[in-house]
Amino acid sequence: MDLVFDRGDSQHPRGHALLYFRVDTEPDKVYATYVVTLPVKSDLTKYVPPFLASHLGNMPFSDLSAFAMPPVPEAVNSFEELERLSQLREDDLVYGGSMFSFDLPRMMETATEAVQVYSSLCSEALGMISTPAEGAAEAIGEELRETLEVAAVPETEPEPEPDDSLNVNEVLFSFMSESDKLGELSRLLGRLRFAVDGADQSEADEVGAEITVLARHLPENFKVSDLLNVAKDNSERSSQLAKLYIDRCFRLSAGDAGAATELDAQIQLLMDQD
Repeated sequence: MDLVFDRGDSQHPRGHALLYFRVDTEPDKVYATYVVTLPVKSDLTKYVPPFLASHLGNMPFSDLSAFAMPPVPEAVNSFEELERLSQLREDDLVYGGSMFSFDLPRMMETATEAVQVYSSLCSEALGMISTPAEGAAEAIGEELRETLEVAAVPETEPEPEPDDSLNVNEVLFSFMSESDKLGELSRLLGRLRFAVDGADQSEADEVGAEITVLARHLPENFKVSDLLNVAKDNSERSSQLAKLYIDRCFRLSAGDAGAATELDAQIQLLMDQD
């Protein structure tokens, strides 16, 4: 991963940075997190009671040198706001590239990788031989991924009583504008990808049913059913296809038929791959 310093110097990083990402399908949004590299290696095990330490898994408390908070980048008001904050706080302002906003595990992995790269730059600038922050950042990311996976697996519960939620959604979707429907579609796809990655079939089926209802309130040429089919698969190719399909929906909604046609060609090219 290559980091772009909009503010600051990659040869002399400050050790604290506002790290931001963009999403191809959400050109008006910026997602950001705050990265800190500690100048003094911290051994937090000295401050954690033994009875509590056993419940904290493999978090690198004995060698915590760098981290990002929040671990999954959050949407911020604007890029200009990040610029203003970085100037006021004397932070580096670093661009980490593009990401897929409704794929939370991959967002976290991307942020963790950026922490590793940034901490390496700091270590090199300080003339350090080793970079323990890389191992710490990777371990933090792994622990958080495991936490998300565990949270995604539901406990066994009695079968819920039938409800009219889908009928309610029919009414709600009918009152939404097209842009609001696409926003809801993006949100539901995020839930679906999270359920699929966590092998939560019940949640995946529930969200899939909601998307099917929503599809009835969007133009047929948006191909929401095709989008739903690829989103149910957690392969890398399906992830790319889902990104292209949702981007295509936004392009069609904006009246950019030319861009939608180009995306059709990219989709077909991926579909033809074995």
